Amino acid sequence: MDAESIDFFELVKRVDTDQMGDFISYDRDKCNGCGLCALVCSFSLWAVKQGKAKLAVRYQELCLECGACEEVCEPGAIEFSYPKGGTGVIIEYG
Repeated sequence: MDAESIDFFELVKRVDTDQMGDFISYDRDKCNGCGLCALVCSFSLWAVKQGKAKLAVRYQELCLECGACEEVCEPGAIEFSYPKGGTGVIIEYG
């Protein structure tokens, strides 16, 4: 299987997404619009619109929970915490 044919959505399983709660918080006032969060997000859940980052509404269903967005956010506008135990993403392959 080559990299172009990999469907990342098929590589993960979601567990109890109704109980996850918000695990990414974002302070729009701190955002400087640099776009690094959008650059590092494998599933393109961040976008920069009108000079500010915006997180996809369905992020809880799609996020790989890597925390890269928080790590690269220089102004500290993004806070990531792992979802409650027993919920979230499970990597089944790899």
